Amino acid sequence: MIFKDDNEAIAYLKKHETLSSDFKEMREYSSTLKALVNGDDFIDELINKIEGIESSLKAKARKKYSRSIKDLFSRLFQPIDNIYYATGGVKEYDIQSDTTKANYLKQIANIRDNKTLSEWVQIYAIQLYNTDPNGVIFLEYKTDSKVDVYPTYKSSDKIRYYEAKGQLVDYIIFEPKVKNQKNYIRIVDDLTDRTFEKNSNDYVLVDELTFTHPFGQVPAVICSNIQLAGEDEKLAPIDSIIEVAKEYARDQSFLTLYKVYKGNPIFWKYVQYCSDCSGTGKQGKEECSTCNGKGKVVAKSDVTDAVELPIPTDTESPIIAPNIAGFISPDIDVWEQYNKELVKLEEQIYKSHWGTSYGMDNVQGMKTATEVTFDKQPLENQLNKYADYAEYVEWKLSEWILNLLDTTKTDKLESKITINLGRRYIIESYDVLLERYEKSVLAEENNVVLDKLFSEYLGAKYRNNPIDLQINLLKARIEPYLHLPLTKVSLIFGIEEAQKKVLFQKWWNSLKDFSKDESVLLSEFNTWFEENKKVINTNLN
Repeated sequence: MIFKDDNEAIAYLKKHETLSSDFKEMREYSSTLKALVNGDDFIDELINKIEGIESSLKAKARKKYSRSIKDLFSRLFQPIDNIYYATGGVKEYDIQSDTTKANYLKQIANIRDNKTLSEWVQIYAIQLYNTDPNGVIFLEYKTDSKVDVYPTYKSSDKIRYYEAKGQLVDYIIFEPKVKNQKNYIRIVDDLTDRTFEKNSNDYVLVDELTFTHPFGQVPAVICSNIQLAGEDEKLAPIDSIIEVAKEYARDQSFLTLYKVYKGNPIFWKYVQYCSDCSGTGKQGKEECSTCNGKGKVVAKSDVTDAVELPIPTDTESPIIAPNIAGFISPDIDVWEQYNKELVKLEEQIYKSHWGTSYGMDNVQGMKTATEVTFDKQPLENQLNKYADYAEYVEWKLSEWILNLLDTTKTDKLESKITINLGRRYIIESYDVLLERYEKSVLAEENNVVLDKLFSEYLGAKYRNNPIDLQINLLKARIEPYLHLPLTKVSLIFGIEEAQKKVLFQKWWNSLKDFSKDESVLLSEFNTWFEENKKVINTNLN
């Protein structure tokens, strides 16, 4: 949307001078999400007195000792990292000018805080997806001494209004800012970034803060792509688990309070009366000097935490010695039940979000490859949704940055960039994958299955080292009889082929250049093998 002039922009400002009920709800929604995920204002947002069940004093104590549940969400979100470690992705930049392309790649290589654009999206955009779905990622830029463009986060608390168009906006109005006792309000459309000074009911354009931007669209991406049909409000991916997460927070607060009040054993002992005053505390009319008027022997340590019992006088009572003191243990059953309930709720939260318990239990090693694949599929489907979101945000920001840097690009809506994240996720640890591969070798699975399992194992082992990963994948493609044990190679193909399998590692260790084509390396190995193989006389006569 492009306002035809400043007056039309002012008309929209006047239309939205007060915050709408929808945006109030968006802000409240974000506050709840941030309390759950980040622990922001956790006590005020989530720990409330339960009316009719607990007293005000207990509610106050529970608030005091409660802690946030951000550790729960840290565990819940761990699988998301897989979208950036997955293999198979591609990024293409169709930029004709070498100079422009070099400037562009330099810009996105350090977009902000020494992070690449991809890293910034991975760290911040994914986080905002679940904490402020109605906020926006907004692209700012300046051209003082050099061109500098960078993404910023504008929270829903800082936005007065925007007209959503999918995950983009037609225009956006930010909350007024006060500077030097003057009120400034900013409104951005597809062409112009305007700032007005508001005086009473008048809006005066501030020329030095108003400019035509180069992006072709309002450079704002809403922080979520999820919404209910017919609704404007965007939702977080964790929307379906908010209520059970609140229950988890409440139960954890009760467990914490139980541990504070009931966690320590209570000391008990039988009273030892003062022999000088016979327990009266008096010697004549004076206070007994031995027990200071207490009538009993007082230990040097603090006895305020002790329960004192009178010595039984009933002739049928058991002899108390040597059980003259002891401890009353807390009710462990209640403690254990709270712990079990928290585990159960966490599993429910994990399953509701990922569609499976895969990744949070230890039973995968007992399952067949088919069962593991079936369990993994819902998790991978959800990961694909996260990947779709991250792809779109990075792609849109990339296109706008190029619109700024490429002055020859006339059609600002023409796409020149392709961002596809890999979808071959490495969810399991490499030792688990290696064990599954070894079992599949023993079971003599077909090579298609074995190739896939071995590739997944290498991907997991070298997930943080892409160079070594490519080298080892290359090695796997040219190593003779990769999945066959040496004895089988010898039995089926003969001793010379078994030699080839043994000597391959020696040849591979001598390689210096791994950039050659597979066919070239294979030819070099065959030549080397003919020169280094051992001639073995197999004639037994």
